[in-house]
Amino acid sequence: MGRNRFNIKYFTFFILLLAFISIKPTLGQVFNPWGPPPNDKNIDANFLRKVLNHFSAEVAVGYGSTRYRQNLDTYRLFSNNNGLYLLGQDSSGNQIGLSNWINQPQIVDSLDTSSAIRFQTTELESDSNGTYIIDSLEQRLVGGGNAIPIHLKIHFNYNRFRVGAGATFEINSKANLALKGFPDYISNYESDYSRFYTKKYYLTAGVRYYDFWDFSYFADIEYGIFRLSNNVFPAGLVSLSNYWNVSLPIEKNFSEYFRLVMRPSVDFKSINTFMPSGESINTKMWNLQFQLGVRISFPLFKDCPIGNCEAQKEHRHGSKKFRGQPIYKWQNPKVGENYPYNLNEKREAFPFLKRK
Repeated sequence: MGRNRFNIKYFTFFILLLAFISIKPTLGQVFNPWGPPPNDKNIDANFLRKVLNHFSAEVAVGYGSTRYRQNLDTYRLFSNNNGLYLLGQDSSGNQIGLSNWINQPQIVDSLDTSSAIRFQTTELESDSNGTYIIDSLEQRLVGGGNAIPIHLKIHFNYNRFRVGAGATFEINSKANLALKGFPDYISNYESDYSRFYTKKYYLTAGVRYYDFWDFSYFADIEYGIFRLSNNVFPAGLVSLSNYWNVSLPIEKNFSEYFRLVMRPSVDFKSINTFMPSGESINTKMWNLQFQLGVRISFPLFKDCPIGNCEAQKEHRHGSKKFRGQPIYKWQNPKVGENYPYNLNEKREAFPFLKRK
């Protein structure tokens, strides 16, 4: 009888040991303080927000300098104290002058060139009232004007690459040009307009080639069309080409959704103006620009609706997931509360907008 009791005790102990071993992993998972319950599903953003998260919008304003350049080697020019003119002939063979030939050529038939001095390479006395005919040497008309560009771009971002489209509106000032290398007593060309507007529509592509701390460095290219004010550059007199733009923007990352953009760039474009004689003159209108703006991405999760919630990283309330910071603040995945001196607070973009 004693032996049977002994066997029953060991058998009972053995059964209890097997039961404990089998339920121990389950108990460990249920009470694991470092992870979610075993049956809790990972909360993910919906498909639409995942797609929209790849899109960003950029808006910026800046300053530009338009550089004009013409090759006039095949033309004769006349300079007097009233300005600079192209010399030509009308249909009857009479000599005429042309003004405003960049945008709206005007015939000037009252020019007196009989006493004009043929410009030579030798030094001449400076005479602001003198008249000169220029029909040799390299005749490059160069100069510039100012511009204020405003642009809006929409990008689709994937890893380091992005493609998109955009539009730019520019306010342009008058142009002042001079013959390169000629003395100051040769008159300048001044446009007859005080301002005009440029509209550009384009496709764009770029790559992020370097990251350093909170900065990202890009190389972008644009290709598209541009339109000039028709009252200044009439469509019947001026033909336009497509244009290219190359830029090297630098972005300061305030958060994964909000960035300050510094965009230096250069436009390559030109126009052709038709003369009354049937010829056309090509004018390069390159534009150097620097623009400052912001780029905002569509957030993956909504902002937490609980005003007194102090979570900074992505977190859950019930069956939904939220981001813990406003769109302009960096979301530090290692920080869970708004400790007043942590790194997250130091990187705050606009402290006066801090959630109370």
